[in-house]
Amino acid sequence: MAAYNLPMSRTIPAVFDAGVFRPLEPVELAEGTRVGVQIAIAAPPEDAAELSPEEQARQRAAILEMLAEIESLPIREPDDGFSGRDHDKVLYGAR
Repeated sequence: MAAYNLPMSRTIPAVFDAGVFRPLEPVELAEGTRVGVQIAIAAPPEDAAELSPEEQARQRAAILEMLAEIESLPIREPDDGFSGRDHDKVLYGAR
């Protein structure tokens, strides 16, 4: 690959997805413009730290509560028209 003398260069955050670099912000270039790509693996942002043990426990408890509610619903349609088949209503609310 030939080296390019770029009149303008800047770093554009991107994700490598299905064999293609996909920019994470708008890029103002004409279609077909040739560019050089320099790869630097980005570190996760500092504020993307793992969840605290307390937050993990809270989220785990909320998930278990939802699953218990779903499991408690009858599989067959009861008279009220709400059953275990309607688990999306429990998870996401009525539409």
